[in-house]
Amino acid sequence: MRDQDRLAFERLQGRLWRRGATAAQAANKWPAHFVVFDLLRLSATDSTAWPYRRRRTALESMFTARRLTAPWPSCHHIRRP
Repeated sequence: MRDQDRLAFERLQGRLWRRGATAAQAANKWPAHFVVFDLLRLSATDSTAWPYRRRRTALESMFTARRLTAPWPSCHHIRRP
């Protein structure tokens, strides 16, 4: 979810317990998007022990190879050492 020009996790939390018409209204007002920023498993391989840069490279390669785009965005704003 975005609030002006930033991701707004609190908007998603605000939608959590809504039901029926109020849930639909909140979804229209604050649409949610699935954002990928890390790779924890690749096929049958647990990648959690890999360094972050290796996981990130594998994630970006997967997106490129499969030509994934919205609704499967990869978050490029997350940077780790």
